[in-house]
Amino acid sequence: MGRARQLLLPGAALVTALAAGLAPALLPAGTWLPAALWHLVFAVGALPMILAAMGYFVPVLTRSGAAPRLLAVAPLAALAAGAGIVGFFVHGTPALRLAAPWLALLAVAGFAAWLAWRWRRCLGRPNACLAWYAAALGLLALGLLAVAAAPYAPEHGRALRAFHLHINLLGFIGVTALGTLHVLLPTVAGRPDPSAAARLALDLKWSAGGAFLLALGTALASVPGAVPTALAAPLALAGAAAYAWPPLRLLSHARRAWRRELVAAGNTMPLLVAALAGLCLALGAGCLHLFGITAGAAALPLFALAFLLPLVSGAAGQLLPVWLYPGVQDAWHRASRKRLALGARARAALLPAGGVLAALGLAPGYVIGVLGAVWLALAMLAVLLGRR
Repeated sequence: MGRARQLLLPGAALVTALAAGLAPALLPAGTWLPAALWHLVFAVGALPMILAAMGYFVPVLTRSGAAPRLLAVAPLAALAAGAGIVGFFVHGTPALRLAAPWLALLAVAGFAAWLAWRWRRCLGRPNACLAWYAAALGLLALGLLAVAAAPYAPEHGRALRAFHLHINLLGFIGVTALGTLHVLLPTVAGRPDPSAAARLALDLKWSAGGAFLLALGTALASVPGAVPTALAAPLALAGAAAYAWPPLRLLSHARRAWRRELVAAGNTMPLLVAALAGLCLALGAGCLHLFGITAGAAALPLFALAFLLPLVSGAAGQLLPVWLYPGVQDAWHRASRKRLALGARARAALLPAGGVLAALGLAPGYVIGVLGAVWLALAMLAVLLGRR
């Protein structure tokens, strides 16, 4: 059981990377309905991975002991909920649609209760990133409640689904990622970042508030005639502008503070910075869709390939060795990080470009996504099997 729990986070990261890289390529072939494919990426892959990653980081942020074994139930329950909703889209079983959101909500509620308990018992003041995790879980709960209510209010189904999509992707995944990157980037660089705490304290309201306003404005705009576009569109754009400020500021800071690591080989800093740029690209594509310039579906492959895949690649490249074998860091850990960081600069350039091409419906973008996912999967498997 201990080893299985230890492999939960690497396994979830591997599933997320493969799903994010392969799903956009499968869409043109019509293998599954697009909704099933995207829920495979985000509900089966990303949600359990993020909960498992939070379970690793919260003890670090609160300077407390390792998470209890029972906490593994939360990401596993989220995985079951994600599999259930994918099963609904593939097989059309109504019970799965009704049960999956509530199972995910139970997992989130249990995890949030544990986070609050650790927060209260923290020795001293916890790291400011903890508030980002709490906000991200709150945004996720709102998105799950929206989709749970959709079957009972079919006349508002389109608006509730739009709210669910935006607040889960930009709110839950985006806010979690931004909070973690403030801690992870200095870790990869091997140097502290004295300004990180101040940015974390100042920027949370822009990220969380912006995600909520953007999701609300998009939901209102998705119902023709319900709310005038003159009101809904500015609300969404105001949310997008607020949301864009923290990643743009962190991106600018990273280019100044870690210029040397960005051009050096053997670390995953380029992938993490590319993920920040990819998040801004996906946000821009969503704003273009708001005015009917691009299709809404175009933002999803952009989000998966330009943001999620570089993010998972960069984070796993730094953290996978310690997830697999915590404790004293030895030569194997250093060699594994170098193996996982192989080609990081090239991947950091290609994956956002692949996301843009895939969003435009061009085949090379899908090829880049598949190659990027397979590359990371093979490197992770080599590290997993290479311990002596």
